[in-house]
Amino acid sequence: MFAALFKRAEQSVDSALGDLGNRILIAIPFLIAVGFGAASLTMYLDRLYGAELGTLMVAGVFCLLGLCAAIVVRLRKHASVSNSAATGEAEPADKKAENSSPQSIFDDDTVMAVMSSAAPIVIPAMVRTGLKNWPILLAAAAGLYVASRSEHAGAAASPDTPSPPSS
Repeated sequence: MFAALFKRAEQSVDSALGDLGNRILIAIPFLIAVGFGAASLTMYLDRLYGAELGTLMVAGVFCLLGLCAAIVVRLRKHASVSNSAATGEAEPADKKAENSSPQSIFDDDTVMAVMSSAAPIVIPAMVRTGLKNWPILLAAAAGLYVASRSEHAGAAASPDTPSPPSS
């Protein structure tokens, strides 16, 4: 009797995980492209206007993009609420209370169910992968450390500072 319910719940979680995975796979290259574009824009504006102004300009562009995205999300939310009110759909009182309070995407029961069911599988796999590849992770950390130190060393040996006399 309950086997059909469990099977259906398992299928819905699998479907939600598959859909979420597909969306993540699609979004990753675009996020990387935006990162490279932002770095390129920052370098270009730094060259034209100096480091401080160039970086501030890029920050301002991202603030404007975030503001536009927030306005679009708010307008879509109000449009969906007004469309449901115009069609005469009566919402229960608990649904109205849910819509009136701001929600995070993690408040959704489906997302929480997916996360709680996927965590016992994903976290041990990440730990196993990290333990198998610890030399690569250690080399990457060392490379990042050396790269960050070389920038500070290059800044310390600027042409403005006199070099010590050689013997």
